[in-house]
Amino acid sequence: MLLAALLAALVPLALAALVPLALAAIVPLALADDHNTLRLRHRIFHPSIPDVPFSDRGALALSSSGPHVTAHLVPSDDLKLFAEALQGKAVSFKDVLYQVALEHPGDQNSAQWVISSVKACHLARSTQESITLHLAADGTPYTFDYFVGPIPHNGACPKKNAKSQADLFDLRPITNSTVIVRSPTFPPLPQLRAPPPITPEGKIAEPVPEKSFIQKYWIYMVVAVIALVLSPGPEEEKAGAKK
Repeated sequence: MLLAALLAALVPLALAALVPLALAAIVPLALADDHNTLRLRHRIFHPSIPDVPFSDRGALALSSSGPHVTAHLVPSDDLKLFAEALQGKAVSFKDVLYQVALEHPGDQNSAQWVISSVKACHLARSTQESITLHLAADGTPYTFDYFVGPIPHNGACPKKNAKSQADLFDLRPITNSTVIVRSPTFPPLPQLRAPPPITPEGKIAEPVPEKSFIQKYWIYMVVAVIALVLSPGPEEEKAGAKK
């Protein structure tokens, strides 16, 4: 009975001590998740119409273990609303830009966001899009590139006619999306030549001139000449043999 009463008194105290530890472990994870999530916004832009506010395009979740990213691009009817807003304006559709913005964490001022643009006339016929996120040396993203395809090599809008003009305003979300993360790369270090030797007076030491062939092998030549001089001739050898 005494042991049971002691356990009953200690269990609440142990739980009370563990709860702050559990909260301390959960809060940093939540903060890290928010810190590693980047928000994407989008809109249409034309210099002759009032600025359209940015709306949600999706989120990029960065992995803390390396340059890996998972994209969650939310489908929306924003493109359809953009097209409907354009149809009521006397603007040339080839001058309309589709802008995708990378929102800075904690910065709601869109003037400070990084923006990548493509011509809106390519959206209706594009089947894929790619987002290339560029990381700084410390691993934080600082800019990105946005592309859609396929588009002509010259980047020109489709030729204008009654049918194609109607198709261009039929903007639909692109479902085939690719996200690429690029870490900074550095060029190879230059191969520097060794500095010239310096004399005690601080002057560049003159290199020793290379020896000529005779200077290198004269000793061998002398030995060969002496050997030829001292060797007996053929007549002396015959005379020695007759004796």
